[in-house]
Amino acid sequence: MKKIIIFKNDRVGDLFHSLKGINQLLNEHMNYQIDIYLSNYSKGFSFLFNKENIKIKILDYRISFLEKINLLIEIFNPSIEKVYILSPKKFLFFLPYIQRKIKFYGICVNEGVKFRPNKYLRNFLFRKEINDRNYKKKGDSISNLIYKLCKSKNEYKNQLVNINPHYNRELLTLNKYRYCHFHFKRGIYVKNKWDLENLKELFKILNENKYKILLTSDIEKSEFNNYFKKIYPTFNFENPINKKFSLIFNKEINYLENIKSIDLFHVIKQSSLVITPHGTMSVAASYLNIPVIDIFDDTINKIAFREYKPDNIKYNFLILKPFSSKILIKFKRILSNV
Repeated sequence: MKKIIIFKNDRVGDLFHSLKGINQLLNEHMNYQIDIYLSNYSKGFSFLFNKENIKIKILDYRISFLEKINLLIEIFNPSIEKVYILSPKKFLFFLPYIQRKIKFYGICVNEGVKFRPNKYLRNFLFRKEINDRNYKKKGDSISNLIYKLCKSKNEYKNQLVNINPHYNRELLTLNKYRYCHFHFKRGIYVKNKWDLENLKELFKILNENKYKILLTSDIEKSEFNNYFKKIYPTFNFENPINKKFSLIFNKEINYLENIKSIDLFHVIKQSSLVITPHGTMSVAASYLNIPVIDIFDDTINKIAFREYKPDNIKYNFLILKPFSSKILIKFKRILSNV
């Protein structure tokens, strides 16, 4: 059987930016063996790829020496027909220079006077798309660039990426409710001098707009985790202690602790609204066409609005600043447009 390789060994949000393109590849290569390389960060979302012809492999975000040796051996496998470099790691671009019998497709990056890969190595790519960060407002998003790179035939509407995984059955209760998934990230709120009372003002507005709230937070523990567990009904996915999620979810605000990737995906999918600092949650929700309020702070690089803007007509964003009545008014205005 012929084989293609897809390198996507980077962050989880980057994986979701690539799913439209990967779905196109899955449709175009249904009779191929497909090896998808994920990173240690994104391997928890391997459930997205559950077809019989797909094999998931793990490649470190920073490729180790041993992994490089194994890849050099792997590319001389005669069954490999195409390789897609969707993570622009420098080492990966040496592979088409070394093995010239395979068609390599790659996402390249221009940034200032730096080129990844350099112009010489680009000559060995069969096809390429360039993410030019020197243009802040013009050009395609990274999602569209990856899709164009992967698309050789007409667009396929068939969804081969698995968006209906086998999640925790306790979460079936979510199907009955209109709720907002609110993801809290300590760094951006503390930086802008928000405290728990300020957050409660946002939660109050959401409840007044008939949203229940499912609250998640950073993987890294902080003082806020303890606050949330103390004041809100909590469901710990690592230690449920025979609690029924359906009983907890009767409250207006509920905290989900230690949620697994597959269950988090279901929470996002069933949400009526996702509010989160920009990253995995906002990109995943946008892929699923869920309304999003994406939280940035005022240090955001303007290039990000072009490069990482999701393809989602229900997408909104808010620049977080120190708490004030003005930001509450702005939040209400954005919420009214959801």
